[in-house]
Amino acid sequence: MSKHAGIARFTYNWGLATWSNLYKDGLKPNKYLLKKFFNNHVKPEFTWIKEAGICQKITQYAFDNLGDAFTRFFSKKAGYPKFKKKGHHDSFTIDAGGKPINNRLGKNLRRIASHYL
Repeated sequence: MSKHAGIARFTYNWGLATWSNLYKDGLKPNKYLLKKFFNNHVKPEFTWIKEAGICQKITQYAFDNLGDAFTRFFSKKAGYPKFKKKGHHDSFTIDAGGKPINNRLGKNLRRIASHYL
């Protein structure tokens, strides 16, 4: 699960840095533009993102979270998005594609969920 959190953090931080640089250059980026560029040009360079057992939707959700953060910022509901740090509220979203999660990860998630319910 730490690899999933690392990929989500890397993607979010890459998106935030790229968004900031594009905005400083006078452009108006959005999560869809960044997601498309990342998937077509950046992701193929990093083979560790596409390892077996890694949910490939993690990067999509990281860009969705970044887009939501900027929406809150521009509507003056929150401050400017900050970079994520390792070990500080690590989180990620996975998508089981409508299939039940029956592996060890699923057992851990159920155990964690039952702890908080």
